[in-house]
Amino acid sequence: MPSETTALPVLRASFEATGSGRWLMQTIVELELDRNNGFELDLALSGDSVKGALQATEARLAAGEVDFIDTDWLSIARCRRAGLHVTGAVPYGAIFGGMVAPNAGELRTLADLPGMTIGVVRRQDKNWLLLRAYCKAALGFDPALVCQLVEAGSKSALHELLYGGELDAALLFWHQVPALVAGGDFFEVCDLLDLLPELGVRCVPSTFFVFQDALVAAHPELVRGFAAALRAAYRVLHADADAWQQATNCHRPDWQALRGKWLSRMQPYWQPGMAADLAKLTNYLGAFDAEAQFNGLPEGTLSASFLQ
Repeated sequence: MPSETTALPVLRASFEATGSGRWLMQTIVELELDRNNGFELDLALSGDSVKGALQATEARLAAGEVDFIDTDWLSIARCRRAGLHVTGAVPYGAIFGGMVAPNAGELRTLADLPGMTIGVVRRQDKNWLLLRAYCKAALGFDPALVCQLVEAGSKSALHELLYGGELDAALLFWHQVPALVAGGDFFEVCDLLDLLPELGVRCVPSTFFVFQDALVAAHPELVRGFAAALRAAYRVLHADADAWQQATNCHRPDWQALRGKWLSRMQPYWQPGMAADLAKLTNYLGAFDAEAQFNGLPEGTLSASFLQ
């Protein structure tokens, strides 16, 4: 471990204050896993709103205010198509959400979607694209054509719309689901992670820690150091439920359900063949994202030097 007087390179990161990525980042800082791996993590928390085509953290990365963020592979692809030289270098996990509906409503299964009002953060959200792909393949309809879609603009605003009774169902971020279900007024129609096998795709990382191309090229040792610190933090939170509760500050009765969802999604290790599976999923979802006009992933979306 470096001495306290050792000057270490700093990696600046931005994460949503209401997101789960900060749990791992805070663990890295609190256990000094950054210093143990040759860098100092400077963590800043942001809102969860969308600024134009970019989420708040994506805007900060694009502006050069931070060195890395977490976002999904489709967002990385959109950024590269817009001329931003950013790349997914370290896998995070299969970060898909869930559809939640009021117990008192008429919607019980995905087959009941036609005619319903559905809330999403934004229409390009991977959760919405995955739902559309599944319903078209398995149920014979496209929700975009048979449902009324409401874009909330942020996950917190979407939560409020659902809780306020303005939606028949909402595609929430995964960590919002257990608390709503535990309250007794809502139920989870489906965990979107469960739809992947129905499309013939194994569970692969959808979300990555994203860096500027220039940093990856100039300082690969920093990216490797971060990856090592991340995996060390993951091992701690995976093995120690008490440490996980402390990191998440979750002591509610539903904490075990939340932890179970977290464990099912975390995939900080890259395995052979994952790129092909992700490309397959891209083709499925790209057919339902006319604005992006996906035709495969732009070169550099995933950092080939790190994700072999």
